Amino acid sequence: MKTTSLAPLVLPFLAAAVAAQSPTHLVGMTRTTPALRHQAITCPILSQCALAQMPPAPNLPFVGGTAWDPRRRGAWVTNGRMLAKYDADCSLQCGPLPIPSLSSTTTYITGLEVIDEHDSLWMIDNEGNLHFYSNTCPPVHQGGCQTVLVPTPAPVMRVTTGLAIDEGIGLVFVSYPDLLAGTTRIHVNDLSHPCVQFDAFDMPPCPTNFGFVTGLACDWGKLMLYATDGQTIVSMNYSWNGTHVTIVSWSCCPGTIAVLERMIGLAVHPGRATSLGTECAGGTCPPCPMHHSLVNDPVLGNLDFKLHIDGAFGSSFSFCMVGDGPCNPTGPSVPPLCGPIYTVPFLGYLGPNLINGPSVCGGSTTFDLPLPLTPALAGNVYSSQIFELCVTPAGLGISLSNCLSWELLGL
Repeated sequence: MKTTSLAPLVLPFLAAAVAAQSPTHLVGMTRTTPALRHQAITCPILSQCALAQMPPAPNLPFVGGTAWDPRRRGAWVTNGRMLAKYDADCSLQCGPLPIPSLSSTTTYITGLEVIDEHDSLWMIDNEGNLHFYSNTCPPVHQGGCQTVLVPTPAPVMRVTTGLAIDEGIGLVFVSYPDLLAGTTRIHVNDLSHPCVQFDAFDMPPCPTNFGFVTGLACDWGKLMLYATDGQTIVSMNYSWNGTHVTIVSWSCCPGTIAVLERMIGLAVHPGRATSLGTECAGGTCPPCPMHHSLVNDPVLGNLDFKLHIDGAFGSSFSFCMVGDGPCNPTGPSVPPLCGPIYTVPFLGYLGPNLINGPSVCGGSTTFDLPLPLTPALAGNVYSSQIFELCVTPAGLGISLSNCLSWELLGL
């Protein structure tokens, strides 16, 4: 490869049957006893953990939000007035802190979204204002605009409750339910003019008792929009004809999970890479416990995507081999290599990187691979494996790491 971009690798869409990594799932913050809930796309709840220091949400049905940051692997959450970020296991990364630039004490954030390509954090409030922030700790307010989706009084009591963005096409989805009727209309804006509405559609009906939407999330690589009423999930596959969004099909979770505490907000959590094989050392290389991992998520638009090796032999040169498709278990073993090369068909390599470390097997290095916002790459599967050339007083040696399979996602 010898490149830092996948832009020239616009490959055919690989079969969905290829298991590149664990499945994506959904996450959302719970309302009264703040926790981060992990829920499968297919509805079962996977786990949840407590969000230490995060205050509960006010007793308002429309406040709060959740967004996933793939560059730093963390979930931004808000109770409407306070903001924090936690990793998937609920270790605190930022905050909690007051959200800057809210206009009054009756203004609450009702939706969050991370814009991957620009590394920014967007919020929408209950007055219909979009706010733009830096995706930093603390976030810095950078501007905003008015969507005209302002709160309305009874008998049609509408207010914004969720925010999701399709970066591939350039769409902004805002949920705008009638709180009294329990129905939701989703408005569609242009990402380049995010407060200009050009389309809208009603939430499709569910056979279960689904209320108004409290959170939205988008997997634009699969053209999937997810919505929650805080207890259950609706998955919507949509199409785009250049001017109009159409819901092609949808599915609703059963009402059996309705006893759980409600979520406020929703986000797509990327699946994790899968590993094949173990490290090995040949020639003069010492048997170091090399471990290859991804620093963050392979999401299109993540210009800080990185691949990593640790536990490596110091004072050596390393290369990251990249293959077209998942790790190939029938990869060749070519002497003097100590094990198979799993990254076949071979696309190219990153590096060389010089590995230094505090001890013989304490070396590490990171390979940068910026991922362009190229929708045609969504769903493509790649593999990576580290090749290390050891230089010792006794001569040369070669060691190999485990192999990782990972899928490019559009979230």
